[in-house]
Amino acid sequence: MHQAANAPVPVRTVHSRNYGDFQVTEDQIYHFPRGLVGLHEYRDYALIRVEEGPFHLLHALNDELSFILLPAHLAADPYGFRIDDATVELLQIGKPEDVAVFVIVNAVDDRLYVNLKAPVLTAPASRRGCQFIIDDPDYPIRHPLSGKEGS
Repeated sequence: MHQAANAPVPVRTVHSRNYGDFQVTEDQIYHFPRGLVGLHEYRDYALIRVEEGPFHLLHALNDELSFILLPAHLAADPYGFRIDDATVELLQIGKPEDVAVFVIVNAVDDRLYVNLKAPVLTAPASRRGCQFIIDDPDYPIRHPLSGKEGS
């Protein structure tokens, strides 16, 4: 049977207590060579766009660890920072446009916040990712969402 060249083929099933079992394609699997901050042992994740709305799910392939992500430009505008050479090499990118920038969403006391201090960077071409620490006091760990990101 011949499949269309652009049709994604599921390559793995992820088992999740919170989200149920779901299929991921190879282009949804990212390797994080250094893991995430405080979670260095988890290096392989599935990045799935949530069907309704702008959110994404970053789920460890081999454990119950997961995060809700939001494209950074929806959480803070303007939001910009310089990626150091070591991160460029780690992600195997050639230019800033090769990176998708996400922020981790947290719920605290029934309010949503994002971590602007440590965004998650993904490089779709290399399928590599990292959590990048920004040395700028203007970017807090807990920044309240304004509501525009849900529209």
